[in-house]
Amino acid sequence: MDYITNGLKPRVPLVKPGEAVPFARADAGDRAVVPLTWAATSAQHPYANLGDALSPLVVSALSGLPIAYHRFQSNTERLACVGTIGHKFVGGRVHVWGTGFDPRRHPLERRVGYCLPPQTEFWVHAVRGPLTADLLRQQGLTVPAVYGDPVWFLPTLLPPAPKTYELGVVLHLSELRQRMPESTYKREFKRYRVPPHLAESVQIISPLTEPNVGAIAQRIQAITACKRIVSTSLHGLIIAEAYGIPCAYFSAYGNGGQMVDLTHDDPKLLQMVDRRMRDAYLGFGKQTLWVYGRDRTARSPWRHIIRELDRHWQPLDWSGADFLDAFPLPLAFNPLKPHPDSLNLLEHPIQAMRRIWL
Repeated sequence: MDYITNGLKPRVPLVKPGEAVPFARADAGDRAVVPLTWAATSAQHPYANLGDALSPLVVSALSGLPIAYHRFQSNTERLACVGTIGHKFVGGRVHVWGTGFDPRRHPLERRVGYCLPPQTEFWVHAVRGPLTADLLRQQGLTVPAVYGDPVWFLPTLLPPAPKTYELGVVLHLSELRQRMPESTYKREFKRYRVPPHLAESVQIISPLTEPNVGAIAQRIQAITACKRIVSTSLHGLIIAEAYGIPCAYFSAYGNGGQMVDLTHDDPKLLQMVDRRMRDAYLGFGKQTLWVYGRDRTARSPWRHIIRELDRHWQPLDWSGADFLDAFPLPLAFNPLKPHPDSLNLLEHPIQAMRRIWL
């Protein structure tokens, strides 16, 4: 991204898990940056996945500090936040706040499940959900029972758009024909076809965006312009939940709506809900989740999906207070306290920052 600051400045100190952090940060001015790692853009993949792109935006907004990108494999001390990225870290000290880990992946070896890499220290402040917590505890790490996703605080940073669509359908990156923001779904995925008479009611939304604040904000506004959301993208769902938009995971299994027990070990039921979704919703305190299943090669009954969403969706009962308390930096902006005006991302000084790779 193009708004990351000069990496040669000193890093702001990150506190130990459980250590108290003042809500009013000391004036760091231009003297410090936040060392952060996320799934950033590259020459090979120049476009940003929306959920990944929100990590530096949210951290910079909460801390009031610029961001310095750090690589996954590094000997430095750095922070991990949004996304299923924790399994990629090797070396140094990694502070974890709201991150997910994939148990099937090892950072150094293929075809091996996750285990802690050598010469790597994890300080866990909070993880995305209890499935990630259990994985890390099995590795001998101390993990507090504090869960959440930093994207939850997005509504205090960017106001929603006026509603213009009855339903938004957020794709997963793997469902795109090409890794480009304007790319549509793969031809064989007939369930995403929208008939002409519903073209002004149902909007297909790509998770890819240009790597700049304005484009990211536009993609968020495309989601919030919808009265309802179905999504195969985790952060398509979390954005919808955060803004109070009725939503459902759009599973590729099953035929229609179904309530799934997220704590159940039945493989058929677990197949309906991606592990990332289970981890996140269990972290938000949900034991069951209503999902809508449709084979990707079958046409979707859009009006039926809309009616079913209206019948079954319930807003999350989760404040994020404990999760915010675990943020390992002093807060310059508290999203849980009332403000006369939201901190609009488009007006935040991160726009003017520049990127330096470390």
